[in-house]
Amino acid sequence: MAGKSIRPTGQGTPSRAGHSTPLELDWIAAAREMLVEGGVAAVQINPLAQRLGVTRGGFYWRFKNRQDLLDHLLADWESSNTYAFLKALEGGGAPKTRFLRMVRMFIDEREFDPRLEASVRQWGSIDPKVRARVSENDMRRIRALERLFLEAAQAPDEAMIRARIVYFHQVGYYALGFDESKALRRRLAPLYDRILTGLD
Repeated sequence: MAGKSIRPTGQGTPSRAGHSTPLELDWIAAAREMLVEGGVAAVQINPLAQRLGVTRGGFYWRFKNRQDLLDHLLADWESSNTYAFLKALEGGGAPKTRFLRMVRMFIDEREFDPRLEASVRQWGSIDPKVRARVSENDMRRIRALERLFLEAAQAPDEAMIRARIVYFHQVGYYALGFDESKALRRRLAPLYDRILTGLD
């Protein structure tokens, strides 16, 4: 799968039938908030049903078990955050235009959710299978950046290193929990771009 683009199914999360139903999406959205608020250990069926104001039985109409829900939750992260990342870089326009589109995605925090990103990475720190999935998505994102720099006529090794630097910078920004206003981030973005990318 590495290197292939992610495309959304339904509103972002694949189900056993290939598309999530609206009610499944409600469960997944509530589970996502619980993951963000308390980590994967907080994603439990009874509290989730209570949050949605439904019975526990309603859960089993839509998911096999808790692990099935967690699988959907991980797929939701891929088809929202990773998809948004790849869509920004692989859409139309010159390399610089596409890079700036990715920067706007990070600053706007609408399509790409940094809270979800941090929560999934934390989940991966205690679950080897999730960690492997996170690593796979990291490589897909880095390779998309590398392709962009190659299209900008940078040498292969330079494209690879710049892709890593840009990606590690953004992951580190979230990991350190920098608290900056969007106005400040927008003002500093052109300077970051010039230093990190070498793009005209």
